[in-house]
Amino acid sequence: MNTFLDLLVIFTMALIAVGALAAGLMFLVKNEKVKNISFGLISALGIYMGYVGVRIMRWGFPGQTLIAVVMALVSVGAIILAALAKGDKKKMLAARIMACAAFAAGFLNAMS
Repeated sequence: MNTFLDLLVIFTMALIAVGALAAGLMFLVKNEKVKNISFGLISALGIYMGYVGVRIMRWGFPGQTLIAVVMALVSVGAIILAALAKGDKKKMLAARIMACAAFAAGFLNAMS
């Protein structure tokens, strides 16, 4: 029987695996459809990590709560930048980097 701590570790490992897989696919695969799906997934995970950071920290840790909100907003900004890119590869690359950085920073913030 798994305890809640066991389930938390399993969930955290799954979140790391999905995030790493999405980030890898986003930068290593040449198929644009796969890149766009991976970008959407990593952006959604970035927003989710911002939400988790706010829920975990509450308002007792204003610095970390602010970081969580900023990382969620960076993910939203990456989605907006990708929508405005319209075929511009440099803007799309910037949006992908923003989404990955927001997910990674949000994850580290929520787990610390």
